[in-house]
Amino acid sequence: SGKLEQANTVVAGVDCIYDEPTEPPCIENPDIKPSDACDSSGSFRLMKKGSVSTDEGRFEYCYNGFWTPLCTMDNRLADVACRQLGHTQYSWGAIVESGEFGTLLNYSLIVNITCSGSESSVLDCTPFATDDNCLPWCPHNNVGLRCFDSGDCEEGTIRLVDGIIEQEGRVEVCIDSVWGSVCDEGWDKTDALVVCRQMGHHE
Repeated sequence: SGKLEQANTVVAGVDCIYDEPTEPPCIENPDIKPSDACDSSGSFRLMKKGSVSTDEGRFEYCYNGFWTPLCTMDNRLADVACRQLGHTQYSWGAIVESGEFGTLLNYSLIVNITCSGSESSVLDCTPFATDDNCLPWCPHNNVGLRCFDSGDCEEGTIRLVDGIIEQEGRVEVCIDSVWGSVCDEGWDKTDALVVCRQMGHHE
């Protein structure tokens, strides 16, 4: 009603536009919890549902005596970490940024960890801290890691996973002996029919 009454009225030139609030890129001087203490700087662990895993979980790095999550990770670090966990030299790591494995802290004590990709241990990689007291802020997406080994599938094989019934689900294709998801960009009914035919279903 107010909008109707002032529809033809000249008012002060102010446009009120709602912007979704954004989180700060870093947080100043957070309180570090003593329960997050660790013994061996440079070591790491994958945490899944409160237990240490060798396959997947939230990536936690021991830095200056405290476990810290990461807010970012690159593929080189992911691959080195998976090899250190006992996966083969042909294994690779998938970076999980969805927060699937929960949150250790709302921030990270370091900016990132740099590896060349040829290291056999994360200990040989270099952690980088911030130049000031403002630490990277990531309350909803502590980075996780999922390790895959080659040789787990036959090249070109297709499967459907995580469906409610047997004949539906997310499409995955075996490439270089590793299962990978198919992005929906350019995906249409024709692609879906090809998948169904390959899996032995009638048109």
